[in-house]
Amino acid sequence: MLKGKKKLATLVTVCVLAGSTAMAAGSPAAVPVRTVPVRQSAPVPAGTSAIDTWRTQKQLAQEETMALLWMRSAAEYRALCYQGYNAAMMEVDKALSDPARKGKPLAIVLDCDETVTDNTPALAKAAADGNGQYKSIWWRDVVHEGKSGAMPGAVDFLQQVDKKGLAIFYVSNRYAPVNYEATEANLKALCFPQADKKHILLMEKSGNKQLRFNTITADYDVVVYMGDNAGDLPIGTNGKSLTERNQIVDAHKADFGTKYIVFPNPVYGAWVSAIAKNYLTMTPEQRDEVNREFLTKNY
Repeated sequence: MLKGKKKLATLVTVCVLAGSTAMAAGSPAAVPVRTVPVRQSAPVPAGTSAIDTWRTQKQLAQEETMALLWMRSAAEYRALCYQGYNAAMMEVDKALSDPARKGKPLAIVLDCDETVTDNTPALAKAAADGNGQYKSIWWRDVVHEGKSGAMPGAVDFLQQVDKKGLAIFYVSNRYAPVNYEATEANLKALCFPQADKKHILLMEKSGNKQLRFNTITADYDVVVYMGDNAGDLPIGTNGKSLTERNQIVDAHKADFGTKYIVFPNPVYGAWVSAIAKNYLTMTPEQRDEVNREFLTKNY
């Protein structure tokens, strides 16, 4: 020990942002999807410390970094957004020019978040600050306060659809009693047309959108459904397992790009909770084990 002097200890914390790998869909439809067994480990104690909570949030944020970086910066992400809107517009024009069309008026049905509204700035900030999205406050800050932005090409697409005379229904699982007013104001501020109580259908009791879809199709002929989650489409994936979700999508393969338009979202959605039972409540170590199993499986 040095006498007469004080040792100055400097603690340098280095935060290395690591990202999860987003795997693109490219497997043949006939290839089965396997369920990965999860080795059970000790649950997180009820009295988890603030340090442990921070570590968990930090690890969740690290998992999301590359996916968010892609959504925030990649030209390919913007291209896929434009591609989705262009494909939807082709279906709209096809329906309008169909000489056999008669009966119900035409409509399009779409989700809000990461389909026409962009929340990635808030998600990215939360991840950069070390807050994993499943337990962070980004949703409250963005949705409750009406701060969502518009996705690339969304405003132009929706305004064109409106000018062509179609009804536009925003079917979102934002919680109606809390989020309706902020959502309506936000959509109007973004210059999204038909942002009113008739056309904004938020979640009341159930996250299954099928009942809301049924209400719309009772009076309208829906040309196209659009979303970033399989649950945004009327194909019955709500509450299904990972294997079942993939099988349902395979059964509707001819409808994608025409009746159904899907936007990329590698950050959150029902696909995450479907990876394994209780995936969202697993410890980071358990999730890492499951992730590695999936990434190294030879399908």
